Amino acid sequence: MKTGAYRVARAAGCLKATFAVAVGMNLIEAVWDPGGIALRVARAAASAAFTLTLAAYVVLRVLGWRRARSERP
Repeated sequence: MKTGAYRVARAAGCLKATFAVAVGMNLIEAVWDPGGIALRVARAAASAAFTLTLAAYVVLRVLGWRRARSERP
């Protein structure tokens, strides 16, 4: 199904983007320790976004796998 593949590809793109943000924030913290409430909130938001996109990607992949498996003769 074309729509399902599009959703999985879109979820994969979002997962890559949130992963890049999380890695970038860790690199910034490794080089320069800014601290403060703003960084704490940003890290929590990045963690939540990454967790949600990872869950969405896994769910879409599992649903696609189950759909493809049920369509086999």
